[in-house]
Amino acid sequence: MFNEKTFEAVQDIFQEVSKHLNRVGFYVNLEELQGRYDDALQKIILDEEREKNCRYISGEFKIFAVDEKNYQCSYALYFEDADKSYHVLEAQTKPLDLECLTEDFRGELKKGDMSFEIAEPDRNVSV
Repeated sequence: MFNEKTFEAVQDIFQEVSKHLNRVGFYVNLEELQGRYDDALQKIILDEEREKNCRYISGEFKIFAVDEKNYQCSYALYFEDADKSYHVLEAQTKPLDLECLTEDFRGELKKGDMSFEIAEPDRNVSV
């Protein structure tokens, strides 16, 4: 498991991206949403590897409708420690306004949840 300081940092990064995406009058498509969260998730992965001396194994990013007006995003990142044990970092946004998404994206999201694998970061580039 991870300590409270790490958990708070993870939540802060995730919520900061969410706040940016939830501005009135800003419409984001799926690619833009994924790109914004991907940058934050790559930083979280590299920070966790560095701080805990562990290795990122896999992860999943989800986007899902909460109700007719809101959606949320979540992620789960899986790591292997030096002693071969595993731990996971997870976070979820607060409900976000569906009206901030493009019409096409809203339509796709209303059809069902979306899940994406989180790629392994490039460890040769600092984030």
